[in-house]
Amino acid sequence: MLRSLSLMIAALIAAPALTVNADARPQKAVRNHAPPVKDCTRINGRSGYYGNPWCTPSQQRAWDRATSRRGRR
Repeated sequence: MLRSLSLMIAALIAAPALTVNADARPQKAVRNHAPPVKDCTRINGRSGYYGNPWCTPSQQRAWDRATSRRGRR
């Protein structure tokens, strides 16, 4: 009697952990990237299209990625 009572109590305790939420859907991971600190807008010059001479290549890539993400929204 005591054994069956303890099994029923254990089953009642474990039951909420085993239930599946019907509203649960797989969600896409959201990445919140901080915007680049430096404005690396590309410059158009007299003889063509230039990058920004005051930005390093890594800063320029970060700026370009941020502006393309901004355009998709």
